Amino acid sequence: MSAYVMGITSTGGLPVFSRKKGNCESLSFSKSGSLNGVHMFGKPLNIELLSTVTDDYAVAWKEFNDSLVIIGLASGCSVDVLNRLLRLVYDAVVLIVGIDEAKSQRNIERLKRDLRVCYPVLDRLLDSLDCGDASNKHSSDIVGYVETILCPENHLIQIVLDSFSECVDSMFSCVLINGKIAAATESWWSLHPHELRILLFLAVTENKDISRDIPVFLPYKSPSVAFRFIACSLIADVQVCCLCGSTPALMDIEQSATQCFRNSTDILKAASECAPRNFPYSLVVDSGILGLLLINIKLKKYMMSKNPQPSASRKASSSSHRLDILRTFFYQAVMNTLIPNAQTWQENNLCEDQRTDKLAQDEQNDGVETYWCSEYHKCHAVKVGINILCVLYSSATPTHAMRLISKTTLGMLVGDRQICW
Repeated sequence: MSAYVMGITSTGGLPVFSRKKGNCESLSFSKSGSLNGVHMFGKPLNIELLSTVTDDYAVAWKEFNDSLVIIGLASGCSVDVLNRLLRLVYDAVVLIVGIDEAKSQRNIERLKRDLRVCYPVLDRLLDSLDCGDASNKHSSDIVGYVETILCPENHLIQIVLDSFSECVDSMFSCVLINGKIAAATESWWSLHPHELRILLFLAVTENKDISRDIPVFLPYKSPSVAFRFIACSLIADVQVCCLCGSTPALMDIEQSATQCFRNSTDILKAASECAPRNFPYSLVVDSGILGLLLINIKLKKYMMSKNPQPSASRKASSSSHRLDILRTFFYQAVMNTLIPNAQTWQENNLCEDQRTDKLAQDEQNDGVETYWCSEYHKCHAVKVGINILCVLYSSATPTHAMRLISKTTLGMLVGDRQICW
C-alpha cells in the first residue's frame, strides 16, 4: 500500500515538494509531469479536474489561490478523505511560510528550503490515510481531527496550565502527553482544527526532549502575521506548548514552565501511564469491547483506544489492527452517515458560534446510529448531541445489545468531569 503527495506551481509547473508513504518507488518526473499536465490541459477550457479512481488508486487534484496545485495519490483510500488531506497539506505550507509567500512564490528555491521544516509534518499527515499499511506506527491519526488523552489527572493539569499561561502571557497553550492533548486553554480550542493538528505534529515530529521556538502563520486565524510556537519538555513524553508574540524569550518561558510544573511531576508521570489505553483504568467497559473511538464533532477532537481487556474471541484482530478497523469504520460509515455535512463546513473558516449553529441545523437531518458486522468483529457508532462513540466489538457480542452497551459507555466517558472531555 502506498500514498504520494506533491506540490507544483500553477503557472510554471515547477515541483515544490514531494512526499511518499509505503514501500514503493518515488514517482518519476515524467509521471509527475503527466499528472500536472492533465490538470493544466482543462484550465483554458474552464474545466477543473478534481479526482479520478483506478483499480488500485484514488487520485485527487486541488489548486489553491491560483498559485499551487497539490496532487495526491493513495491506494485503499477514498477520494473524500484524500481531498481532506490535500487541504491539510496546503495549510501546513501556509503555517510555515505564510499565505503571502505561498501565493507569490517569489523565489522557488528558497520556498523549497523553507518547506523542509514541515516534511516530518507532511509524513505524519500521510499516516492519517486509511491505506491498510501494517507498518504504520500512527494508526490512531485521523485526517482533520485532533487527538486527546483522557487521563484522570487532567483536571489537575488544567489548573497548573492556566497558571503557566498567565506567567507567559499567552491565551493559547496546552499540555501534550505522547503527542495527545491532555489539557488546553479555552482559546487553544478556539483555533481551527487544522491549525491544532499541524501544530501538534510540529511539536512531536522532532526530538521532543529539546525546546522548540518556531515562527508559524496560523492559516485561518493569522495567515499573514507570524506567531511563535513554543514547545518545552516537562518530563519524558510530556510537553507544554504555547503561542506567543515576540516576547517573552524562550529562556523565560522555560523557566516559567519549570516553576509552574515543578510540584506536578508525580501528577504528570501518573497521567502518562494512562497510555496506550488513553482513558482511565478505573472506568470498566464491557468485556466484548475491543476498541473505542470517541469524537467531539464541534471541537473536532477525538480519543482512540485499544481495550486492554482480554477478549473472549480468539479470532479477534490483533490490538495493533484494531485502530485500523476503527479508523476505516469512521471514514467509510460514520463520516458520511452521522456527519454528512462535515466536508462543507470544515474547510470554511467558521468561528466557534457559526460551527455551533451549523451543527444545530444539521442535527435534524443527520443519522444517529450505524453499524457493521463481519465474521471476526462488529462495529457500532452512536451519536448523542455533539459526541459520537464508535465501538469495535468481538463477533460474539449480540447485535441487539450493541446499542445499549455503546450508549452506556458513551455516558460513562463524557460524564466524568475529571478527564475534561
